[in-house]
Amino acid sequence: MAELDATDQASSDALARRAGLGDRAAFEALFRRHSTATHRFALRMLDSDAGLAEEVVQESWAKVWKRLPDFEGRSAFTTWMFTIVSHQALDLRRRRRPVPVDDRLLEPLTRTSLRGPDDGDPHAAAQVGELWETLLVALGELPWRQRAAWLLREIEGMTYAEIAGVLQTSDAVVRGQLHRARRTLAIRMEQWR
Repeated sequence: MAELDATDQASSDALARRAGLGDRAAFEALFRRHSTATHRFALRMLDSDAGLAEEVVQESWAKVWKRLPDFEGRSAFTTWMFTIVSHQALDLRRRRRPVPVDDRLLEPLTRTSLRGPDDGDPHAAAQVGELWETLLVALGELPWRQRAAWLLREIEGMTYAEIAGVLQTSDAVVRGQLHRARRTLAIRMEQWR
């Protein structure tokens, strides 16, 4: 997803202010505009567990609605919103105890994907599927902040400053997290070069 241009961002911020005053239509517009991105982010942060991602997204949007009257606009709405989603996902992960997993279940991730439409070439489709499976496995092995920084930058198109706002850290830390994530992913994805 490309970065939001200034008009789209201003529009989201204006919708957030209106929704904070109780305008349900403005909130619905925000939800339509950003729900796919929040779900995609939660899904990737929760190792492609669709049920957990849905739970996080629902809880996050409920919190967004509840907290919109307090949204002061010190950051962009999207930064503020992704912060809530990030915290919800992290809280859920902390609450859940690790469950022993049968080794047979540790096969590569399913093809829930970022892939585009199938172009009809089964060989190309298989290669793309394998590429995404490898990437998702590699992302799952990254530490939480590295994974979040990479997803927010590469998939959601956020700036370093926006990512720093979401992760509540500095731009320098984000750059370091991204550098380490990219280095690790480059090693893991070397077979695809």
